[in-house]
Amino acid sequence: MKTIENYKKIIKGLYADNLYKNSFYLMLSNIVSGLFGFIFLIIATHFYSSYDVGIYSAMFSAISLIILFSMTSGFSNVLIKLVPSASSLDKNKLVFSFLMISCFMVLIMSFIFVSFIEIFSSKLIFLKENLFYGFIFILFSIFSTVAALFNGIFMAFNRTKYILIGNISINVGKIILLPLFVSFLYMGIFYSTEIGILLGVFISLFLLYKARLINFKLNINFDIIKQNFNYILTNYFSSIASGLFGLLLPIFILNILSAEMTAYFFIAWTIFSLITTFLMSTITSFFIEGSYNMNEIKKKRNKGLKSSLIIATISIFGVFLFGRFIFSLFGEAYLNSLDLLYVFTISVYFFVVNKIYLVELLIKKKMKETIIFNFLITIPAIIFGTLLMFYFGLLGVGYGWLIGQLIGIIWILARLKLS
Repeated sequence: MKTIENYKKIIKGLYADNLYKNSFYLMLSNIVSGLFGFIFLIIATHFYSSYDVGIYSAMFSAISLIILFSMTSGFSNVLIKLVPSASSLDKNKLVFSFLMISCFMVLIMSFIFVSFIEIFSSKLIFLKENLFYGFIFILFSIFSTVAALFNGIFMAFNRTKYILIGNISINVGKIILLPLFVSFLYMGIFYSTEIGILLGVFISLFLLYKARLINFKLNINFDIIKQNFNYILTNYFSSIASGLFGLLLPIFILNILSAEMTAYFFIAWTIFSLITTFLMSTITSFFIEGSYNMNEIKKKRNKGLKSSLIIATISIFGVFLFGRFIFSLFGEAYLNSLDLLYVFTISVYFFVVNKIYLVELLIKKKMKETIIFNFLITIPAIIFGTLLMFYFGLLGVGYGWLIGQLIGIIWILARLKLS
């Protein structure tokens, strides 16, 4: 009985700690999304051809790139940093200002992308040739932006459990719809995903209203943007650097190799992204708690680092033990990207150290080094990944990613030695 009571006390103590509580909900949300994501991909690869999956992955990457360049992901980090210390009125202004600006920017950028699609990716020309497809692409880009920003809002208000509810809604919705849209080919996968996101947006709106975190009044204040412009700009460039590799490479692979190879990369990258997402649950909690209490950054960092390294170790063993079995669930052809996943997985320890270092820079508002460090990793990864693709095929993309992460570690070691 004493043992049970001790365990209860430990669990209660962990739950009382905001870092562990936020990590728990974020990680649970990512686990649920990961499991549903596997089911979604398994259904997609069995009902749709690898060509359809490849075209869909390029479309999905295009929307994600548009969101990335629209400042949405950067705004999420800014909300996490600024909301804790803001007044109730300023919190409201922050949320609505960022929502309106993000939606407007995505509208403009998605319209430009569709209008000049032959420049960005000739394989997606159907978005321009078919006006309905182009309209749906732009509309869903906006809804995807709102969904992404809602996650940042919930994290900023320490309501990470709402992210779990929203992610469950999105994933259940898109899985149910996936087999129903087979006749639409690659657009069927796209419709399923985006309608699921639309469902998640409406549920998140309801949760936001029910919790009364903000007043639903359009209080847009550009003064807040001006006051925090440097911090917003830093997060903007940091977000671009962090997400650019995984979003740009599918479009490069589609144009350099083939739609099928894009599908193989998409599966390997999705599985690896699940691992990094689990890791980011703890790392993001460090960011949230560090923003609330600047005096305990070192303590929070060490806790986040230990938790992340444990998850990283478990993930590495899991991939090398069960990777072949997991890929066989998608079909024999997808085993072509198993070696690529192995290369990605090798980099996971480097990834953890780089991200922890980056988050600490953000908390301390070291803007210049944050931008430099991000692009120091990303640009070489994209350049080497693209060039090595011509020599090693899909595996070259993995080598490029690994080189980028190693450059980050070298930078950290050099900075530590100098300090």
